[in-house]
Amino acid sequence: MRLSDAARAVLDGAVEAGAVPGLVGAAVDPDGRFDTHAAGVTREGGAPVRPSTRFDLASLTKVVATLPCLLRLVSDGALALDERLAERFANAGWFQTPSLADTKVEALLTHTAGLPAWQPLFARVGDRRTALAAVLQAPLSSVGRVRYSDLGFMLLGALVERVSGRRLDDAARALVYAPLRLDGLRFGPLADDVAASEVCGWRGRLLAGEVHDENAVVWDGIAGHAGLFGDAAALAGYAAAWLRADPVLASPELLRRAVTPSARGEDGSVRGFGWLLPSAGVFAGDTARGFGHTGFTGTSLWIDPEAGVASLLLTNRVHPHRAARDGIQGLRRRFHAAVHGGTR
Repeated sequence: MRLSDAARAVLDGAVEAGAVPGLVGAAVDPDGRFDTHAAGVTREGGAPVRPSTRFDLASLTKVVATLPCLLRLVSDGALALDERLAERFANAGWFQTPSLADTKVEALLTHTAGLPAWQPLFARVGDRRTALAAVLQAPLSSVGRVRYSDLGFMLLGALVERVSGRRLDDAARALVYAPLRLDGLRFGPLADDVAASEVCGWRGRLLAGEVHDENAVVWDGIAGHAGLFGDAAALAGYAAAWLRADPVLASPELLRRAVTPSARGEDGSVRGFGWLLPSAGVFAGDTARGFGHTGFTGTSLWIDPEAGVASLLLTNRVHPHRAARDGIQGLRRRFHAAVHGGTR
């Protein structure tokens, strides 16, 4: 598997134009063979990015940690997609109508539960237990309609913990990463060879190896929606597992169902279980096939099993501040399209 000259040029051009300070891009095949290209720096005035540099994966956590754990538990019969949250969390949506108590696992996976997209939990609570309590009492609106929600995957991460009896990082390692030998995927904090993210006004310091997402902080950095770090090799190994429908992830039937259209947003976006599917304007290009996801810090992953190729992009586009750079959308489209041959 070779990363094309066109894809390399896109990556170098993005760094030269200041769209991101540093990045790693890669193309992957089903056997896990991959080719990477690194450019830029890990922080302003810092060391060059290397292929081994680890990045805060942000919302890729949803589909690289929480989703495969859920699918594994469902495949093993420990959990059902049509289970109501009240079966695991007796106080879910207490005294509310509509209520989270009636929300099914599948609705959380497809972002159709009606939960808010985001809430500033970090400004109100300070630990995992109260964060979970706050999310379990979140109000619902527009149930059945797609609303991408961090809170939904916070609940799914908590559900993994309750069903498996393990904290999410331990569950992901035991159920997914160890069997697939993905040592480079782990929750923080990390000490070295990591790209810096933002100078956080709330925490008052530059974040490097510490989760960027504020709400993940109150989950001790180990949350269903964010907190995972990874390098290109480990993320390539994970993508390859989806390319070959590896049974470690789930049963063949469940893997197919996970990437089958389950819900459509008012903006035309199409959702599977966690994954974003092809639709007009999707970040991988208008002619893209397969499925993928993005992360706020500047990460993205697109997987095309039909063609037998996946592409991944790791950047620290929020460095030194999240509002300092605005070129990530164009970079994603150009890079993933260059790998997959789609339109830009």
